[in-house]
Amino acid sequence: MPRLTPIRYLARQAEPTRISPFFVLVSLLVVLIVSLFPFSNWRFTGEPVLAFFSYPLPYYATVFDNAINVLAYIPLGFGLVLMFRRRMLASLLALLCCALVSSGVEFLQQFLPGRVASNLDILSNTLGGAIGVVIGLILRSRRWVHRWLIFRHEYLATGRVMEWGLVWLVLWFVSQLDPTQPYLGVVVEPRGLPQPFVAPMADAALFLRLLEAGGMMLNLAGVGLYVSVLLAYGRDIPRVISLVLGLALALKMAFAGMLLKPEQFFVWLNLNIVLGGLCGSLILLAAWTLRRRYRAILAVACLSLATVVSMIWPLSPQLSATLPLFKWQYGHLQHFSGLAQVIGDIWPFGALALLICFLLGDSGANE
Repeated sequence: MPRLTPIRYLARQAEPTRISPFFVLVSLLVVLIVSLFPFSNWRFTGEPVLAFFSYPLPYYATVFDNAINVLAYIPLGFGLVLMFRRRMLASLLALLCCALVSSGVEFLQQFLPGRVASNLDILSNTLGGAIGVVIGLILRSRRWVHRWLIFRHEYLATGRVMEWGLVWLVLWFVSQLDPTQPYLGVVVEPRGLPQPFVAPMADAALFLRLLEAGGMMLNLAGVGLYVSVLLAYGRDIPRVISLVLGLALALKMAFAGMLLKPEQFFVWLNLNIVLGGLCGSLILLAAWTLRRRYRAILAVACLSLATVVSMIWPLSPQLSATLPLFKWQYGHLQHFSGLAQVIGDIWPFGALALLICFLLGDSGANE
C-alpha cells in the first residue's frame, strides 16, 4: 500500500486517538516505582500517620529531591488532562488526581525505611502535575492533535495496540538509564564479594559469558522486532530501529558521563555485550523483511528467552559494591537504580502482552 501524503490523509475519517489512558497508567507506574522502591521492610513507627500533613514548611527539603518530585509528575499531569474533554474540568481533575496520588504516596512512604513523608513533596508533585497540565492543554489543541494523527497514520500500524505499544517503548528507555547495567543487556556480573553458584557446565566462567552475550543478543533482537511490529511500512524499519537503538546508546553514554566517575565511563560495555550485539543485529537483518505476524512471533520468542536468561542468571547485583563507581550519594542512587531495574524487569512482560494482543487481534491488521 503506497504511503498517503498528509493532504490525502486530511480527506480520511481519522480514528480518535486512545493513547492517553495507557499513558496515564504508565506514568502512574513510574511514580509508584520511584516513590516506593524497594517495596520492602515496611514498618510502623508509632507516629501519628497524618501528622506530616501539618509539618511546618520546609520540614525536609533538598534541591535534588524537589526537582525529581516536580519532574516525576509532569507526565502524569500531561496524560490526565488529555483524558477529559472539557478544558477547565480536565485541568481541575488532573490537578486533583495528582494531589491525591502524591498524598497517597507520601502516606505510604512513612512506613518505608529511608523514606520521609513530606507535605512539601505533595506541593512539589502537584506543581509538576500543573506543569504537565499546561503542556497538555497546549498539545490537546486541534492543531497538535491533527499532527499526532498524521504522524500515527504515517508511521504506526493500525490499531490501538500500536499506540499503547509506542508508549511502552518510551518506557523501555528508562531501563537503559542505569550506567552500571550493560547496554541492552538483561544480566550483569555484579561487583563485590564472589558469589558461589552451580553451573551446568564445567567452565563456569564460560557459562556466565554465554548468558550475558545471549541476553544481549535476545534483548536487542526482541526490542528491534518489537519496534518493527509497531511500524506501518517495512521501508521504515531499518531507519527507526537504528534510531531507537542509537538513542538508547546515547542515553546510556550521557548518564554514564553524569553519574559515573570518569575512569568508570565504559563499565557498561564489555566483549560479551559486543558479541551479543553483533549476533542480535544479524537476527534483525535476517528478519526485518518478514511479514508483520511472523516478526511479532519472533519478537515474542526473543523476549521470552531473554526473560528466561535473566531468571537463570545465578548472581545477584550488589548496589553497595557499585557505589564507589558513582558520583551520587547512596540514597539517590538506590532510587534511580531501582527504577531502572524494576522497569527492566517488567518491561518484557508488558511487551509480550501487547504482542500477544496484536497476534490475537484482527488478522487484517496483522499484515
